[in-house]
Amino acid sequence: SPSNCSGVVVSSLLNPVFVGGTGRSGSTIVGDLLDHHPAITLTRPMEVRFITGNNGIADALAKADKPAGFAAAELAVERILNRWFDRAENVGLHTSMSKEFVLEKTNNYLEKFPVNALEATRTLTYSIMEKVALGCGAKRWVDTTPANARKANLIAPIYPNYKVIVVVRDGRDVAASFVHQDFGPSDVFEALAQWEQRMIKSDQAIKMSAAGVVLSLDLQDLVFAARDESLNVILEHCELETSPEMRDWFNATVTAEGAHSGRWRRDFDESTCDAIDEVYAESCDRLRELGIAIPASG
Repeated sequence: SPSNCSGVVVSSLLNPVFVGGTGRSGSTIVGDLLDHHPAITLTRPMEVRFITGNNGIADALAKADKPAGFAAAELAVERILNRWFDRAENVGLHTSMSKEFVLEKTNNYLEKFPVNALEATRTLTYSIMEKVALGCGAKRWVDTTPANARKANLIAPIYPNYKVIVVVRDGRDVAASFVHQDFGPSDVFEALAQWEQRMIKSDQAIKMSAAGVVLSLDLQDLVFAARDESLNVILEHCELETSPEMRDWFNATVTAEGAHSGRWRRDFDESTCDAIDEVYAESCDRLRELGIAIPASG
């Protein structure tokens, strides 16, 4: 295979797209949308987690030159083996590789990390992602781990030719959606507080990323207010040709109704809605003071 001067193999697998958000913000829709383009494939699992998840590979690399660097690498390996390898029956790295393979690669990673943390990180990540890509037949891949938004800048050393799409959504709808899941905050006000913190962390990561790497996409625009424009912006950002298959799927499947816009008004009684609205308005004021754009109202 052709390689560049650093010895890294140049291939379409090294040109990935990372979609993220606050959780429950629409990153799955964007991943599915890209999966319907012939040139890119959604990873299986659709959230690989180990790159940008909390205490994952990107976090360890960011701490490599600090005293706790090796401990961070060990923690990342522990999480790969015990959390992200086998998350559920059909969810996890186990769907495309053996535990033996991962053990071998993570042992090599820990051996090399103190000497050359970047090379160790790339070698481990590329070898795991090559297996994931083989498992889903991907020539180029897209991952939808929500934390991609908060770690957008930390991916740069691992995949210099990467793109990120951060999907934003009305925090009240995000919070209402979390309440219905068996993960994340079960209290709507806790969920609103989490949304605000994640918006701040995403904004910080975007500001630390190189120009042109991150696209911020409002879910309301994609599903309702600016459908064609949003689709074109996604294609352009990911350097993809227009695709009739992708457009047909988008027109048939991605609907305003399916996005449950304004669900927070329907899910709670009037006094709770008033309280949600008040808390959300205060949250938005704090975000605006930090120069953070507020998603369109759901």
